[in-house]
Amino acid sequence: MSGCRVWRVGVAAMITLVVACGREPLLVTRPTGASRSLVVRNVRIFDAPAAALRDGLWDVVVREGRIAAIERPGVAAGGLPEIDGQGGTLVPGLVDVHTHTGSTANPPWQISLLPNVDATLAAFLYAGVTTALDLGNLTPAVFRERERIATGAELGPRLYAAGPVFTAPGGHPAEVLRAWLPWYLRWYVLPRATREVATAEDGRRAVAALLPERPDILKLAIDAGASEDVPCLAPETIAAITAAGHSAGVRSIAHVGSSAEAIAAVRGGVDALAHAPWREELSDDAVAAIAAAHVPVVVTLAIWDASAVVRAQPSDFLPVEREVARPDLMAALLTPPPPLDAATTAFLRVAAAGHDARRRNVAKLRAAGVPVLAGSDAANPGQLPGAGFHLELAKLVDAGVAPGEALRIATWENARFLGGERADFGDIAVGKRADLLLVTGDPTQRIGDLGQIGRVILDGTPLERAARH
Repeated sequence: MSGCRVWRVGVAAMITLVVACGREPLLVTRPTGASRSLVVRNVRIFDAPAAALRDGLWDVVVREGRIAAIERPGVAAGGLPEIDGQGGTLVPGLVDVHTHTGSTANPPWQISLLPNVDATLAAFLYAGVTTALDLGNLTPAVFRERERIATGAELGPRLYAAGPVFTAPGGHPAEVLRAWLPWYLRWYVLPRATREVATAEDGRRAVAALLPERPDILKLAIDAGASEDVPCLAPETIAAITAAGHSAGVRSIAHVGSSAEAIAAVRGGVDALAHAPWREELSDDAVAAIAAAHVPVVVTLAIWDASAVVRAQPSDFLPVEREVARPDLMAALLTPPPPLDAATTAFLRVAAAGHDARRRNVAKLRAAGVPVLAGSDAANPGQLPGAGFHLELAKLVDAGVAPGEALRIATWENARFLGGERADFGDIAVGKRADLLLVTGDPTQRIGDLGQIGRVILDGTPLERAARH
């Protein structure tokens, strides 16, 4: 989210601190003893590399969590459990490359000390997000979470994790945490959520200390905020962090807010950018620098609208958002906020003013051949886990991306960013992981149809889903 100090509570939530009170029922569960083999019959198949549906109907055979065959209807399946897709569309499980899995969509003025990570993970799965990249969380807690999911001890999307955010002393999000966290949390959270590094050598040492946790990517924050007075990493420190990561085979992604910060990040050797950026339209120099460095951009349109645009009635939310949100959370998001301080008001003004520029950034990046990726930045205030990814795809379509292309980004492109050219997810093909989403309608024509979910299949197992509304 933004580097400015004004959205302090929201970013504190982003770092796994404030989550809804209580242990609400989970939206998704995995049936006890369920098979990892089945056949899904009579479905249209989304061909992710082609961004289009395959011609006609198909049967998809899954054995032990992998796609074993894709044949015309009537394939023999040897008594496997069956799902009749009834002409619906089978889509690869969605891949969200900007999340905060231990967080909350609560309004920023609602703070609780009882995290419910299980409920957040279940919300991602409910909405069909079967793989997620966590780009800011407490360390080492997020790496333990990743391990529990990988071993099956915890139910959630397959998780990639960055851990703490590398930043300048007093930089984003450290300034946020210091300003808003009560003293009894501040001492615990700051050293786990951030790595404040003043010099290149500090950066190298901090990376070396983190590497035993096997981070999937390093997260840097380079964002002076709406008032442009938040400290940022120096160019030599950016270069030292990225080089230390590269020496260990770990890529880096940089949160940026402006064209100048985007240029500093790519010149410093980062491998991707988070935000398009958020405050302004990209300069031609910035677009050229990003394109020359072959750096993809996770554009994150929805989070800024969720922050800066008031949604006054339930119909302002997507159906899948209403299904995911607790009734008390939905009521809170529809309640006018209390009086806001001057800094928060300034942030909201800047975020709202950047609406059109952020959409022009999508067009400029695509025209320059820069890969555009999709990430929700959920959970953050107003941005619901899982459902927020559907909102992000809708915003991409509003920005001029064709629905089929948006769906390809959300599956195949995002999967290749995380797993490389040989990623075993993000596509419906023999040998790939059976992370699948069965929806009604045709999301290649109407992206909203992606929210009409009939089944979520994780590792070959159909999950049990129960909407809140």
